[in-house]
Amino acid sequence: MMDLPYKKKRGKGVCKNGPADISMLLNLALKKNKLTDFLVLSKLNENFKNAVGNNIEPYVKIHGFSKGILTLKCQNSAWRQELFLQKKAIIEKCNLILQTHSVLDIRLL
Repeated sequence: MMDLPYKKKRGKGVCKNGPADISMLLNLALKKNKLTDFLVLSKLNENFKNAVGNNIEPYVKIHGFSKGILTLKCQNSAWRQELFLQKKAIIEKCNLILQTHSVLDIRLL
C-alpha cells in the first residue's frame, strides 16, 4: 500500500510506549518545571501547626523546601536543639500530611 503525502506517521510519544496515563504526564510536567517543591511547600505552610505542635509553632517558621530538604528557621539555639531532637518525628508528620515521602531531611537555621 502506498503512503499518502497528507498522512503523517505518529511517533512513540513522551513515554516511548504509546499512550500514557494522564497522571504520569502531569507528574513529568510538574517535575520538569520544578512545581512539585512549590506544591509541597504550600501544603506544609497550611498544615505546619499539625506537624510541629501548638507549643513549638510560634517559635519556628518554614524557610524553604528544595530537593527533599525542608529548611526551618528557629527563633534561637534552644529551639534549634529541641527541633533537632524531634527531627524524625517532624519528618514523619510532614510526610503524613503530604501523603508522600517528599520530606527526606530537615535543615535548621
